[in-house]
Amino acid sequence: MKRIVFIITMVLVASSTILPSCSGGGTQKKGKATAKVLSAPYELLLVAHKSWLSAGDGIEFRRIVDCPIVGIPQLEPNFRVTALEPHDYKGKYLMYGNIFIADIDARYNEPELDVQYDVNACPQIVITVKAPTSERMMAFLDGKQDSVLNLFVQHELKRERNILIKSHSAAVLRAADKMFGAKFFAPIDVDAVFKKDNFFRAVSSKRFQVMNICMYSYPYTSLDDFNKETFIQKRDSAMRKWVYGDTEENYMCTDPRSVVDKKTTMNGKFVYQVRGLWVYNKAPFGGPFVSYSFVDEPNNRVVVAEGFIWAPEEKKRPLIRELEAAVQTVELK
Repeated sequence: MKRIVFIITMVLVASSTILPSCSGGGTQKKGKATAKVLSAPYELLLVAHKSWLSAGDGIEFRRIVDCPIVGIPQLEPNFRVTALEPHDYKGKYLMYGNIFIADIDARYNEPELDVQYDVNACPQIVITVKAPTSERMMAFLDGKQDSVLNLFVQHELKRERNILIKSHSAAVLRAADKMFGAKFFAPIDVDAVFKKDNFFRAVSSKRFQVMNICMYSYPYTSLDDFNKETFIQKRDSAMRKWVYGDTEENYMCTDPRSVVDKKTTMNGKFVYQVRGLWVYNKAPFGGPFVSYSFVDEPNNRVVVAEGFIWAPEEKKRPLIRELEAAVQTVELK
């Protein structure tokens, strides 16, 4: 069998990739704090002068972390942001899990971006942008906004993964291992597993239909497998066959207008990430999904792990992030 070769343009996904790109320098430091953070998941402390944040460059700076999450049906921000004056940054505020600091001071010669972990609490990330002027700060950040946001998002997803590894659904773990030779740490209450040929779906027994996990595979043929059109065709084929409603006309399909994809790596291996919206054909149901496709090279196949939710009365961000963290735990043995 020919060896599968991937040629992709990498997206900046971690501090090890963002820092070298920051002309003007930057640092990454790992602290030793062990005290638990005091903030809730997806809360972020923004340390900057509020007068600056209320106009011009400050508004653009805040938008880096205050922008809406991609791939859900209504506007929900990536983080619940609390703004704080620099002179008030002390005491309990030092114990936030996500901290973003704008430090504008004439003593700096060049802009810098520093990333620190577990400084005063654990798990914690503190990103500080330093610059001599507001204009130079924003020029320095131009083109890096998504990478900065992704550092915070990936930090939260890592926290979620660590929770799932300690406490997870044994039923999903068994099904993934038996059917696909994979590890898969899903939320512990996603424990009602339905197996069908080369496909399994797991549903939360406590949060009915809200949390869903599925896994399926198809033969690997070429790099053309990893584009929106092919993904939608493969996904819709599997979902129409195995995720359906009361009649033959009621089945899950993908809203092609919503699909956002990215080719990247995880643990040094190629991953195709897709997020978007699912709908039911001729039925008033829908919601967000997140899908990761992995190449099982020894078996010459693509293994897809997906999480999707149906929660018309609930906020989607915490649910879809929990499921994304789950699919990030997938590891082909």
